[in-house]
Amino acid sequence: MGQISGHNFNFNLHVITGSIALLLMAFHAVWATVILIKKNDRAKKTFHKFSIIVWSIWLIPYIIGIYIGMKG
Repeated sequence: MGQISGHNFNFNLHVITGSIALLLMAFHAVWATVILIKKNDRAKKTFHKFSIIVWSIWLIPYIIGIYIGMKG
């Protein structure tokens, strides 16, 4: 893809935080599926707290990407 776009891959903060966010989102999806199958009310409350943390962490690479895009 880098050859097509004419840009080399840059290993930067956006890549690191984005990778962490993707791994957390994958774990988040698996955990959500397990909780829905088990129908555990206590786990649902814990999941909700974890979900807010995951989405907050996901915002970090999102905002960095916006900054990089605006910077040019």
